[in-house]
Amino acid sequence: MQLNMGLVNMGLAGFLLTVLSALTGPAAAQTWPDHPLHLIVPFPAGGSADVQSRVIAEGLAAALGQPVVVDNRPGAGGNIGAAEAAHAKPDGYTLFMATTGTHASNQSLYKDLQFDPVRDFAPLTLVTLNPQLIVSGAKYRDLAFGGLIEKLKAAGTSANFGSSGIGSATHIAGELFNRETGSALVHVPYRGQGPALNDLLGGRLDVMFPLVADVFPLIQSGQVKPFAVMNEGHSKALPNISTTAELGYPKLALNSIWTALYTNAGTPQPIVERLNRELVRIIATRSFVERFEAAGYEIKTSSPEELRAFAAAETARWGAIIRNLNIRLE
Repeated sequence: MQLNMGLVNMGLAGFLLTVLSALTGPAAAQTWPDHPLHLIVPFPAGGSADVQSRVIAEGLAAALGQPVVVDNRPGAGGNIGAAEAAHAKPDGYTLFMATTGTHASNQSLYKDLQFDPVRDFAPLTLVTLNPQLIVSGAKYRDLAFGGLIEKLKAAGTSANFGSSGIGSATHIAGELFNRETGSALVHVPYRGQGPALNDLLGGRLDVMFPLVADVFPLIQSGQVKPFAVMNEGHSKALPNISTTAELGYPKLALNSIWTALYTNAGTPQPIVERLNRELVRIIATRSFVERFEAAGYEIKTSSPEELRAFAAAETARWGAIIRNLNIRLE
């Protein structure tokens, strides 16, 4: 009998907890937000994800009537900032600027993440897409794509490529290029894209695989030559540049690198819905679209459900590429 009463009490406690959760969710949504929000960016200030975040934070603060503080938490390919965001209270006061790395490729690259991109986060909306390019400096300016590949293959390990770091999308693209073209480019990792681009311009690097937005001004000024878009479709910013598939290398398509906004799993649904509405409106404003399209980005918003499905497909796609290339980080 005591056991039965214990079970009854446990069942009653569970029922009451469920009722309280159902009641506090709407109550929290009614008073939210009553203090500042934080938007965690897992990269240094001044980078593309940071710039996007600051513009969005300004618009969101105006919409919600509360400050939105941008917190830069760089390191480990975005994993440090992602782990901090993942363990925040699920109350809608912490947002996270996710990337292809934090929410797709890093799961296959790193042995032990301190967060789960699916379990710990609630999706809000996509923000931008940005294809990768195959580019060189002045060294190969007069060559077509086929001629570039011939030169690089003939050079063997005396040719190289630079990236923004081991495990970055620019690194993975270079390893994929080696595999698909039969080249033997030596990887030279840098701490960020800027130093690598400086060495490309200085002739110390042969090629790179940056995002369109990373080199758009350099392409416009003629300092960098784009040979191909590593995407299934053309870049809106560079519509005349052929895709790798059009040039005979369909397996060189990596598709676009992306940014997206998340909050914590368990955040009351009314808050998630409000954040989605406000963020989609801000990202779709003329000022945001014109500013970032002029820099080479493609603007892409979504519903939370669409982002969840998109991220799942991206995780599977990047996982297959990384496994095939046998890239693994500690």
